[in-house]
Amino acid sequence: MELSYHRSLPPELQIMPFQLRCMELIGLVGPKGRFYRFVLAFGWGTFVILLPKSVLGIGSSELDAIIKGFAELLFEGNLFIAVASLVPKLPLVKRLLHVLSEIFRQATHDKHDAKDQCYALICEQNSKIDKFCKFYFIYCCFGPFVFCIPAMVTSYVRYFGTTNNGTNANGSEHLWFELPMEQEFYWLPIRTNFACYHLFLALSLSANCVCSYMSVIKVSTLLIMIKYCSLVYRLVAIRIRDLGKLPPGRKQDETDEDERTKMVMVKEVVEMHEKALEATDLVEKVINIPIAMQFMACILFWCMTMVYVSTNINFNLFNVMVLFWLSLIETYGYSYLGTELNEDAKAVGHAVYDLPWYEDSAQLQRYYRLMIQRSQQNTGVTAAKFFIVGIEKFGKVVNLSYSYYLVLKDVLDRL
Repeated sequence: MELSYHRSLPPELQIMPFQLRCMELIGLVGPKGRFYRFVLAFGWGTFVILLPKSVLGIGSSELDAIIKGFAELLFEGNLFIAVASLVPKLPLVKRLLHVLSEIFRQATHDKHDAKDQCYALICEQNSKIDKFCKFYFIYCCFGPFVFCIPAMVTSYVRYFGTTNNGTNANGSEHLWFELPMEQEFYWLPIRTNFACYHLFLALSLSANCVCSYMSVIKVSTLLIMIKYCSLVYRLVAIRIRDLGKLPPGRKQDETDEDERTKMVMVKEVVEMHEKALEATDLVEKVINIPIAMQFMACILFWCMTMVYVSTNINFNLFNVMVLFWLSLIETYGYSYLGTELNEDAKAVGHAVYDLPWYEDSAQLQRYYRLMIQRSQQNTGVTAAKFFIVGIEKFGKVVNLSYSYYLVLKDVLDRL
């Protein structure tokens, strides 16, 4: 996927520069010869985590270990499948970047005037987006170590507290190493053998680094796509409000100079609004499957975490809570931005209605009516076409998760 047209914009107006650099580094965008990097990274994560965990199982019959192992499998499987689902959608991403670039050019008139409201808004949003993406990248850099170091430290404390025959100091229990992830690893004794444990620790650390990088690509890209859709509707609303500053054309004289000038500007705003709707439709096609998977994963995480807390509180609770909060915050982020997108899309119609449209000609009023009708549609992103993502749906997901937890806990109590 080439990015030449997108990168022809000034640096302060470029769209998703940090995310695109991350995607280019792993081979998802840029020269086609680099796609092997994504295949290698995806294959490594599958080989170390997904395949042994899904085929060979957790390796423990304890309820807390099973919940932790399933939560890890759910988190990593959801992450890898979501990123893989973006690969066939890359042509849509390329089209989205092209449409957004055209909107930015139209909104700023290819001028870089800091006093221009549209230009200032784009620069402000790009600055906030860049800071968020870099913060999230740094945050994800600590993820693999948060998973691996506590398990390693706990295992070392146990190991150096044992006797030479591999039992605890009191001789009552055989030594078991604490794993960063609950799973089997190709029939190696990773829980009891010192060398195999460290081999698995090194491999899982590298695989978790791949997971963190995939998380950067998935979460930041999806969130920022929704944010850019909200931004373009705000740009359209600004341009509409600028129309109110123009003198009205005379209704009976369509050759009036003011009428012709305003007609040109109105047609340009209508075109921008049409492109904004196209951008929303492209984002919807790209992210609707990953968002649906995220909502389902959030429900399962909520249920498993509450079951875990209600049955056992130990060392493994830390990892489960980390995954739970990551899933919850990500789902809330999609919901919050989905609500913001819907409100900004409707604000376009409100901006048109606030114009002194009754002073303009019938031809201009037809364009106004067209934009109002388009803005009255329920605009937003959906979860696999089932529902429009928003804060209200997030609240329903929380209530639904608690209901499922009560049913699940009742079933477990009867076993």
